[in-house]
Amino acid sequence: MATAALGTSRARAATLIERSPGVVPSAFVCAVLLWFAGDEGGFRGTTWMPATLLLLAVLFVCLASLPRPRPSRAALTAVLLLAGYGVWGLLSIVWAGQEELAWDAGNRTLLYALMLALCTLWPIRGEGAAVILGALGIGIAAIALVEMVKVTGETTGIQYFHEARFAEPVGYANANVALWMLGLFPCAILGGRRGVPAPLRGLLMGSACLLAGAALIGQSRGWLMVLPIVAVIAIVVVPGRGRTIASFALVGIGLLVALQPLLDVYSAWRASRPAGETYDHALRVLLLASFGVGFMGTLAAFADTYVPFSERTRRLVSGGVVAAVALVVAAGFVGYWAVERSPITEASDKWNEFKEGGSDPVASVRLGTSFATYRYDYWRIAWREFEKRPILGAGGDNFGRAYTKQGESTQTPRYPHSTVMAALSETGLIGAILMLGAFVAGLVAALPALRRGDLGGAVAGTGVLMFLYWFLHGSLDWFWEFPGLVGPGLLGLGLAAAVAASARVRAAQEASADEASADEPAAEEAPAPEASRPLLSGPLPFAVAGVCAVLIAGSVLPAWLSERELRRGTELAASSPEAAIEHFDRAADLNPLSPLPDKATGVVEIRSGNYPAADRALRAAFERDTDDPGLHLLLGVVASSAGNRREATRLVSEARRLAPQDEIAPRVLRALRKGRELDPRNVDRLIQANVDRRIGPK
Repeated sequence: MATAALGTSRARAATLIERSPGVVPSAFVCAVLLWFAGDEGGFRGTTWMPATLLLLAVLFVCLASLPRPRPSRAALTAVLLLAGYGVWGLLSIVWAGQEELAWDAGNRTLLYALMLALCTLWPIRGEGAAVILGALGIGIAAIALVEMVKVTGETTGIQYFHEARFAEPVGYANANVALWMLGLFPCAILGGRRGVPAPLRGLLMGSACLLAGAALIGQSRGWLMVLPIVAVIAIVVVPGRGRTIASFALVGIGLLVALQPLLDVYSAWRASRPAGETYDHALRVLLLASFGVGFMGTLAAFADTYVPFSERTRRLVSGGVVAAVALVVAAGFVGYWAVERSPITEASDKWNEFKEGGSDPVASVRLGTSFATYRYDYWRIAWREFEKRPILGAGGDNFGRAYTKQGESTQTPRYPHSTVMAALSETGLIGAILMLGAFVAGLVAALPALRRGDLGGAVAGTGVLMFLYWFLHGSLDWFWEFPGLVGPGLLGLGLAAAVAASARVRAAQEASADEASADEPAAEEAPAPEASRPLLSGPLPFAVAGVCAVLIAGSVLPAWLSERELRRGTELAASSPEAAIEHFDRAADLNPLSPLPDKATGVVEIRSGNYPAADRALRAAFERDTDDPGLHLLLGVVASSAGNRREATRLVSEARRLAPQDEIAPRVLRALRKGRELDPRNVDRLIQANVDRRIGPK
């Protein structure tokens, strides 16, 4: 009996894989993305590097066991161009000032290419794609619920906020908001679709409301700016516009119930204490609102399932909903113009505020206040770097040093806060063409699926919407460096292309079956068609794929091991300096391009009072990176402690030249010119306090 059941299960699994082989690799990508979502968005190298090796192994196994991939030309082009962008990032090591950063940037882009390949190469039917996106959305909602409940702890609540904005689990408030939105879209859209079980639709709608509330607590002005654009895109690209509008309207009603309590969290937050009763009240209201939205979504789903409506009636209702929304938007535009001022003038004034720059405003509500920010200055420097090297760029992730030297603020951004500007400034025209070409090709591959009116069309539209939201919001912020944000966008885009491929393959199979029925029946033991054989079934393809896999693993593995040793050393630095230095030494051996292990050793030796050893370690780091203002400053302070005032003055002066806006170097230089001998430990404490004040303690 059990053997028969097992045989039946295997037969069903084989049938599922044969009909929708893309489910298997996409499920692995979904699982990795949920891992990233709960672990700082996958930002740390110790997270995304082993994930790269894992997905590389999954791709190899899929190529060796699943039916031959059958992507469209556009989908295959997207994968190849994105892989080419990763290779180009690795090549930028040759001309990059900070070689280790270019190495990481290239490896990270190869991870993105692996994700897109796993989600795109094999066809997947709409039902299977809906399961993948639904699991991703509900999984992200579960992470949001856990993180929000954790805040209620009296001793830990404050750790989840940065400048009064909910920032965990990613650690960066704007990225946190993007994570919740990437989970919200599949929840809201699939929650309004026929073909999804009614109780599950209610769960999806409740999850969407919870994620909307979590996004609001993040108080991201970039999110607020792109939201109207994304709303229009959702109506245009997702088939079944009436259902899309109705779903988002229900989520909006739930959010409106919790709106004021959620906004009060920002105004009532104090750095000296946890979120307190204001946050607890907001969370209770949001949970009740989410439960109410889920309940109403379930009732609407049962009514949608069991109350019959003709296709003509459904189209009329959908058209009426779209027309009503258009009228409401137009009325709001005209009303604002009549009561307040021209929306065009308002937008122009906000743009001028944005260009003028400045720090974030201090207000009771961050959303809707001044748009003064340093981003325009970041983009100005990024464009200047592009003008210097328009073809090659400065090298992957090699923006931060240029801003430190040329920027007008005291900020120290590592990235230009824009995916497009990062591509232009860091990888030049060649890199930008490769990246944007991959995205355009992916959208072209997904377009055929957007014409479908079934669940597959809704899933494809959701995937395209997820990708476009990530790209638009990422054009205003530094999301490219978070695999946990890029991944859902590429997952959505890849699934949309795979759904389109599934329809194309199915149509080809039906046409082939019709032709075969007109001919004489084939022999009973006819060989399996070529399309069903794995791509790596032959020795030559297997060998070529094996070589490529080894090359990628050879690039990622040493960088990962070095990063792991560096992180372990950092964790031990305070309690066991000797053990920490041993880890730093191993990290330096594994990654000969990075100055960080030797620099970390120098800092540990400074804190231990062993200044000669600190000098040796810092000079070893200096040999790998001669333009680091921090190294110049630390070496200068150590030279001062040894009585070498002239050398100390020279090094600190160079540090000031390399970082004109730095606040520590001028103070150190004034002390040196007054003839004072500096204590390196005091300067180290000043540096750490300055970092904590600007970006928060780590």
